[in-house]
Amino acid sequence: MSRAGKFFVILVIWIFVSDGVSSALALNEILNIRHWVAPDHTRVVIDTSEDASFTVEKGERQVAVNLDATSLPPNLPRLTVLNKPGVEGIVLSVLADSGVRVEISLPGPLQTNVFKLKKFQDKPYRIVIDISLPDVAKQESEARERIKVTRKSRVVVIDPGHGGDAPGAVGKKGTLEKNVVLAIAIKLRDILNQREGYRAFLTRDDDYYVSFKKRLMIVREYGADLFVSIHADAARNRGAGGSSVYCLSTGAASSEAAKILAHYENLADVVGGVPNGEGGDASDPIILDMFQTHTINQSRTFGALLLRELGAANHLKFATVQEAPFRVLKLPEIPSVLVETAYISNVKEEKLLGSDRFQMRIAEGMARSVAAFLPPLPAMAESVSGSEGDRKPRDPSVGAAKGKAKPVADRKRDPISKSGATTAYRVKRGDTLGAIATRYGTTVRVLMDLNRLKRADPLYVGRKLALPETPVPSKEAVAR
Repeated sequence: MSRAGKFFVILVIWIFVSDGVSSALALNEILNIRHWVAPDHTRVVIDTSEDASFTVEKGERQVAVNLDATSLPPNLPRLTVLNKPGVEGIVLSVLADSGVRVEISLPGPLQTNVFKLKKFQDKPYRIVIDISLPDVAKQESEARERIKVTRKSRVVVIDPGHGGDAPGAVGKKGTLEKNVVLAIAIKLRDILNQREGYRAFLTRDDDYYVSFKKRLMIVREYGADLFVSIHADAARNRGAGGSSVYCLSTGAASSEAAKILAHYENLADVVGGVPNGEGGDASDPIILDMFQTHTINQSRTFGALLLRELGAANHLKFATVQEAPFRVLKLPEIPSVLVETAYISNVKEEKLLGSDRFQMRIAEGMARSVAAFLPPLPAMAESVSGSEGDRKPRDPSVGAAKGKAKPVADRKRDPISKSGATTAYRVKRGDTLGAIATRYGTTVRVLMDLNRLKRADPLYVGRKLALPETPVPSKEAVAR
């Protein structure tokens, strides 16, 4: 045998023996390597059988994780070409001291964050590498802020729950909650965007996880008038079914079922792989207390409209809006609800959730609820003789039929006095604009115009409101 042949045989034997020694010494094993792509970052996840010890090396065009006492299974490819935003590829190699090196190639100098997650529920131990694209994140944030400043339509932010490493509930036939709620959310967005006077946006538009903190940031950056988080319910009892709607409770949940559901949904950050601290609840209890009465009442009002529409598409689990301390709803200044569309753990409802027809029925019903709760912003016209402060909503009947106004008798008039005189009313706990308008024979629009209120403005207890002259209170108002 030639010298070269002998060398090749020795090399093969050495690799075989060293791999065997490496596997024998290794206490840990890499189970899988996965990745998720979001608009502003790409995430690589290393699943391990044990809580791995590792070191990190960062270079201008690479980030490497060296795992100690770890074996590499033969089924994992040694080279994976990704060509995703922020990531060119992944190279796996066995280290001489019975370890494994996972090297991620970057297109250039990028911000990376490496952290590990403990075993949780059905998730193994994980090492997470986030490759951030700060320029993209900045552009997206600035785009949302521009919409907030320049908007002329109602803004609705729709949140498809879960995503990425957090699949949510899983049906008996393998249907994933994260997929069906995204499909419904996209349909709802498209329906609303086809309506004049509305603009709808998603917190995620693909399969990746968005932390609670970022979801709420997105809502605020858009300056949303309304926030809807879409989910699918689940229970050990396969017979449980029905749709339900929840709003925020800053105290106890309205039922034990609501409490359990809130606990489950609030764990999404842990399952989705949010670093310690980012998902923390930084809500100021004083601010929450200032806004909660008005905003939660508005959320209940919208939730009641949703239940009416959901009841036409599916039977209801609860006939009234439930309350629970959902972290994703902690927007004290914006009406917010969480919708459980159906039970994915129920075989019949799992089939419905996977049906394009049912998804469309749910989306259309939700769109009708949005329109009923949140009428389009009125077009503003400046009075010829009035000042900037005298602007009033334009009457849509004026200028109809080639500039000819409709007869006065045909116009729908708001119950406001001809003289424009007003009387005062002080807001009581539990009041909403809708309840006050009904009680005093006027409309929400009139109250908003008289007091220069926006839909999302808080209604503080003790605040003085102007009411149209000579209101005629209902019996309930007199009793109060």
